[in-house]
Amino acid sequence: MQQYVYRVDPRMIPPVVMTMGFGAFLIILEGATRRGFLVLAILLPFYYLGAEILARKIILSTDGVTVHKFLRSVHIDWNELHGLDAVRTGRKAFLILQRDQGGPVLITNTIRPFDNLLRELIEMLPAEKISEAARDLLEAPPSKYGPLIQAWIVCLLLLGIIVGKLLGYG
Repeated sequence: MQQYVYRVDPRMIPPVVMTMGFGAFLIILEGATRRGFLVLAILLPFYYLGAEILARKIILSTDGVTVHKFLRSVHIDWNELHGLDAVRTGRKAFLILQRDQGGPVLITNTIRPFDNLLRELIEMLPAEKISEAARDLLEAPPSKYGPLIQAWIVCLLLLGIIVGKLLGYG
């Protein structure tokens, strides 16, 4: 049984892990004060997003498609898959897996290698289940650098806040 495993772009992992570490250090620096609880409340959504990014995994096997996310996963058997569609807006691209039961499952192009994932999905599905948009996306898959740049900016911002705090500016 052949399996193909796809994860988030590996270049995203260092800034996400560093940002989570810097956030934890900032919370420790603030301590159990009102300001510390405010920092914690502000950073909690970012921790969820970081966990979501780090946990994201797509597995293609002979059984079907399994999409793992933070605290949940979805498995779709190949015979339950109604169609593969794609939407592209600028550099963002989404694969839409339509299934019998439940809503659609979305896969973004932050998964690497996105073009290989799309190619494998197209090869494993009957031609009538694949939209023209999905085929067109395979010919010119967009590269997405925005989330990577954003992750590094947040990382540097938190580092700057920590340095300022250690130097007595906060």
